Amino acid sequence: MQHATTDAERHITRRGRYGWLLRRFAAASAVATVSNQLVFVTAYAAGASPVVATVLAWLAGAVPNFLLNRRAWGGGGRRALRGEILRFVLISVSTALLAAVATSSVEPLALRWFSESPSARIALVSAVFLGTYAVMFVLKFVLMDRIVFTARRRREPVR
Repeated sequence: MQHATTDAERHITRRGRYGWLLRRFAAASAVATVSNQLVFVTAYAAGASPVVATVLAWLAGAVPNFLLNRRAWGGGGRRALRGEILRFVLISVSTALLAAVATSSVEPLALRWFSESPSARIALVSAVFLGTYAVMFVLKFVLMDRIVFTARRRREPVR
């Protein structure tokens, strides 16, 4: 016998699902952030422009981030993979573009303020890079759930 699910039970179930997804998303983001940040700092410290360092950092973190997030949301199988990749790349590249604009914008200030201290300049520009991803964290979570990985939600029965 199937029992009717109340609105309160549905809300609790949904809240539990989002808590679980948020933890998985945070873990995937942490892996990508470590990769991104290491590559960004290394490339920028070696003399790459903020844009080049951002592109290299994006390349380092995008694939593991996609794979870990797809696993968290349960991806839509092989048929949905191409669409998920395309939507993920659009969101991910948009975030990288924001990071490139932010780091390129702060670099002239960092050069002026810290002309005698390359490590302080690198720290400031790297902090702006990291900050861009931190600011985008919540928006990306919502976009991943509502736009990128939608197949699982379509498969779940309404309780």
